Amino acid sequence: MRRILIGVTAALLLIAGSGAVHAEDGNRVEAGVKWWVNDWTHDVPTRIVGGQFVPGGSITSDTTVLFGPEIKVKFPNHVFVQASYLFSLSDYTFSDNFNTTFNDSRQDVDVAIGYMIVPEFGVLAGYKNSAFHEKETGIKDTVYGPVVGMIAIAPMYYNASFYGKLNYLITRFKQQGGASDGFQEDSPGWTLEVGFKYDFTRQFSGTFGYKYETNTGNNSDVQDSFSGLIFGATLAL
Repeated sequence: MRRILIGVTAALLLIAGSGAVHAEDGNRVEAGVKWWVNDWTHDVPTRIVGGQFVPGGSITSDTTVLFGPEIKVKFPNHVFVQASYLFSLSDYTFSDNFNTTFNDSRQDVDVAIGYMIVPEFGVLAGYKNSAFHEKETGIKDTVYGPVVGMIAIAPMYYNASFYGKLNYLITRFKQQGGASDGFQEDSPGWTLEVGFKYDFTRQFSGTFGYKYETNTGNNSDVQDSFSGLIFGATLAL
């Protein structure tokens, strides 16, 4: 995870530097912050293990906030590059039927390159890494892998628009630590974000929307879902 963070930080600096140096050529650099107010639902299916019936169940965490920086560079040839790093300001807290409490922190790294086919529609490809750490057990879960997606924009007025983002996650799940020897499986999923963007000035804009993210293990059929309101503030450099 540390190597990924170092790499993303270096990429952000290079992108920002490149955008600043070549701003006169029409490149546009946008830097800002995001907040995602969300909760986590963990669904375990009913299954048979070693010939024994094991009941499943669903549990939902308290609401927490992911927060962090985001940068995007738009080039004159309709290509854009973006990267973000979000971390939980408080833990996801679960309480089960046995009055046992679990607390999980989260860190997200997302990078992507895309192309706007027309001003209102574009496609992208990138990489995602979501890392979770359960404090009570020391278990570390990671969801990582390539991402492909699309973005659609519907202008309302000269300074306001609706937007939608849909990504397919070609991801894997990895668990380490705790009492287990480690576990891995393919765990694809998708994310959906819809919202509203308003340009307060030519340099400053804000977004407000809703984001849903889910992935399901191919072998375990365990599903993790995250949903909630998302906010953003962006400054054009």
